[in-house]
Amino acid sequence: MSDKLNLIETIAKNDMFSMFSRLMGTSRANEAFSAGGDFTVFAPTNDAFGKIPEKRMNGLLNEPNQTTLKALLSYHILPGKLFAVNLSSKKSTPTITGAEVTISDSNGLKINDSGVQGRNIEATNGVVHALDTVLNYDTQTFRTGPLSPITETEKAEPQPAGLLAPLPEAGKAEAAAAAK
Repeated sequence: MSDKLNLIETIAKNDMFSMFSRLMGTSRANEAFSAGGDFTVFAPTNDAFGKIPEKRMNGLLNEPNQTTLKALLSYHILPGKLFAVNLSSKKSTPTITGAEVTISDSNGLKINDSGVQGRNIEATNGVVHALDTVLNYDTQTFRTGPLSPITETEKAEPQPAGLLAPLPEAGKAEAAAAAK
């Protein structure tokens, strides 16, 4: 009998992923693993979630059915089991949402400019890598990058439509379909 746990259990038992684990459950992003197969998960640490402004986080948490949150978290999951050595040989790779993440390995392994802090945490159905920043993508343009705090200038201006702003009804349907 194997001592390894599945991805959901592996993430849940690691204290530094407690926020990610909780959000994966409440948004039902965990359902991605029910399709079977192996996955690579870029799990943001609790500190990474601490970089998200409270107003944005509350918006994600309070959205009915947490569709945007589910899409955001699904963007952190790749099909297949990729260890750090496999990642460093790629320039980009698609996530289960269809949007790609960029990968660089100069001055440390980075996913969309987010630093990989922990590598190759194995589970029975995949592998987890810890990130220092939550990944973000704009659902309209699939522009990628780290999810960063709002600057003082951005606070005064309206936010552009995208992942963290309310999506038009058509965008919500597309995001929900992409997250499944």
